[in-house]
Amino acid sequence: MSDPATQPPTEPSRFQPLAKGGPIVFVIALMGLGWFAVHQINAGGSESDQQEAAADDVAAADTLTLPEGKLKAAGFETVPAQSRSLQNYHTIPGRIGYDETKHIEVKAPLDAIVTELRVTPGQAVQGGQLLAILRSPEIGQARAEILKRRAQQQIAQQVLERETTVAKNLLRLSSMLDQDRSVDAIDDSLADLALGSYRQEIMTAYANLQLSAELLDNIAPLANSGAVTGRAIRERRAERQLAEAAFRTARDQATFAAEQARLNAEADLAEADRQLSLAYQAVETLLGYKQDPQSVALDNESSLSRLEVRAPFAGTIESRSFANNERVSRGDSLVVLANTDTLYVSANIRESDWSAVGIQPGTIVSVTVPALDDRRFEARIHYVGRQVQTDTNSVPLIATIDNREGLLRPGMFVRVTVPIGEARQTLSVKPESVVQHENQEFVFVDMNGGTFQRVNVSTGQAVEDWVEVTEGLSDGQLIVTHGAFLLKSELLLQGEAD
Repeated sequence: MSDPATQPPTEPSRFQPLAKGGPIVFVIALMGLGWFAVHQINAGGSESDQQEAAADDVAAADTLTLPEGKLKAAGFETVPAQSRSLQNYHTIPGRIGYDETKHIEVKAPLDAIVTELRVTPGQAVQGGQLLAILRSPEIGQARAEILKRRAQQQIAQQVLERETTVAKNLLRLSSMLDQDRSVDAIDDSLADLALGSYRQEIMTAYANLQLSAELLDNIAPLANSGAVTGRAIRERRAERQLAEAAFRTARDQATFAAEQARLNAEADLAEADRQLSLAYQAVETLLGYKQDPQSVALDNESSLSRLEVRAPFAGTIESRSFANNERVSRGDSLVVLANTDTLYVSANIRESDWSAVGIQPGTIVSVTVPALDDRRFEARIHYVGRQVQTDTNSVPLIATIDNREGLLRPGMFVRVTVPIGEARQTLSVKPESVVQHENQEFVFVDMNGGTFQRVNVSTGQAVEDWVEVTEGLSDGQLIVTHGAFLLKSELLLQGEAD
């Protein structure tokens, strides 16, 4: 029998426990693996459910419900996201200036002496108000010519009236003559009517005709008795024929002469009218404005040389150049008159802004005045120049601005906001609706019932009142305007609490 100590060690069996308590540990490990496998199989079978759950968690994180008290205190306001017309604008510097059509220098129309200058700088005047009184011999001579031509016109008018009356009375006389009325009857009827020299010529011929006719009628019965020779009767007949011919000639010559005299009188009156009109035009040329014909004085010679300078429109005296009793020359500026109820806004559209050159007259532009705490005014485009100024490489823009309040003054610096390019339709929201966190822009959609949802958006073009939304919203959604920043703060606090 061998010594156990010298025997080689026996290899342990694979089922021999490795350590005390080994079977129990092994069973537990197998159970754990089985549970893990079953859990993995179940998890793999509900992946879509997990994604939906995750989406619900995100939606819940972007949704905020406020109690009624906070809703009332915040006073939220909403505006629907809608497709609106957006227009790009650009601001350029400009200056206020006078309206060129209402800013003039009132000048001396001719050489004269200032008798009286009735206005001072800053004084408001009405249209037609007397500004100054001048005295000039030249205007006196021109007005004297008016008086001469006016007298000639009056004479020509009287002559025409006379000749017209005579021609009319001749027609009445001819009607009586055709009725074979007696000379005495005709004289009685026309005693007070004007006939001129035609009365004597015609009535003498008519009387001779009646006399010769009466003699012939008286001698004709005596021819059969032999008391009168045939020769005497023939002489009476010849006398009557001569008288009738003389009468007809007198009538024809009188009618023709009367008509010619009337036509000549009309021509003379027309010429007198023309000469008077030329005299008025000569005075208007000297004055520089149209003068009322009745304003030419007739009372004395000193008033003829008096020259009144009046305001062509209502406005304010901007400056005055002369004093009383000073001598002025033709073209000297007496006063500068301006109406500042409307003013011009001038600006230059530079090369980078040339896309705005297409704006049409009448377009409304915004004008900001820094000197008046950046107050905004509206101006209407008057014109945009077509020629590029070579020194500034720009195009002039002129707009008309209402200044009836009297706040604006020529020379003020302004900023003019003009439209650039064409307007386009796009979905837009208010600028205050868009808030930002961690470089992500978003808005809050009113879900009703005090619930608001954060919606990430992408923005595009921005103008003063609207911001273009290129992604994230649809037409008609109610977007919070007033209170958007408060909702952002509440949402961030809610996230920290979670």
